[in-house]
Amino acid sequence: MDNSAQIDYWNGPAGQKWVRDADRLDKMLRPFLDAVIGAGKPRAGEIVTDIGCGGGALSLEVAGKGAIATGVDVSQPLIDVARRRAAVSAPGTRFVVADASDWIPETAADLIVSRFGVMFFADPVRAFSNIRKGVAPGGRMAFVCWRPLAENEWALAPIIAAMPFLREAPKSPEPGAPGPFAFGQREHIDRILTQAGWRSIRISSWDGLIELPGAAAPETAEFMLEIGPLSRTISEQGLDPVKIRDALVARVQSLADAEGRTRLKAATWIVEASA
Repeated sequence: MDNSAQIDYWNGPAGQKWVRDADRLDKMLRPFLDAVIGAGKPRAGEIVTDIGCGGGALSLEVAGKGAIATGVDVSQPLIDVARRRAAVSAPGTRFVVADASDWIPETAADLIVSRFGVMFFADPVRAFSNIRKGVAPGGRMAFVCWRPLAENEWALAPIIAAMPFLREAPKSPEPGAPGPFAFGQREHIDRILTQAGWRSIRISSWDGLIELPGAAAPETAEFMLEIGPLSRTISEQGLDPVKIRDALVARVQSLADAEGRTRLKAATWIVEASA
């Protein structure tokens, strides 16, 4: 299993972008943090592991419930953010730079949680098997992941707006290939978790609107250029984002509500399982 490409990605420019936008991203993704907390129901005194913790928002929320949280992520820049935040609000929360597909906690967890942090493993069956080894008997898991790109307007709309400027249409990844939409199919998730030894698997849909960052269209367009599938496409094709910005601004203006907010459709799976 080789997760080196993802490790390089999240420790490079992409990780730095997430560091710069950590607060805005956490605000945008707040509904999904609440969904994971609602599914996992962390309790005071429980030991909780947050997989792909990023800047630590979910770990710190768990700690606020009285649980003992450890966040794990491959990105040193994002772990640095998480540690700075924890020093202010939850000093007992621990953050580890590690690949969850290999890492085993010192103390078995009662609960595994993740907010969009489990879709990037090169070998997800092996990864989830390893994660299960770090869970106490009777432990449980709750995570959120994106459904297919076509169902997520927040990610698709920028690509459609930029299409006239792309060298070619973005290539669809191989089914199940590591990436934000790798767990788009319910059957794929069920198969992975079953093969990894998880039981009582429950997969439910979450559909709603999320508000993109930005007080005005140019600011929201800039965010679209920095974060998400369009950002990766621009990088892969070596494009000049300046040529795309005006089209994005116009698209955002057409999508914004009367108050100037850009709230677009998001579609995810909420996944629960027992060890």
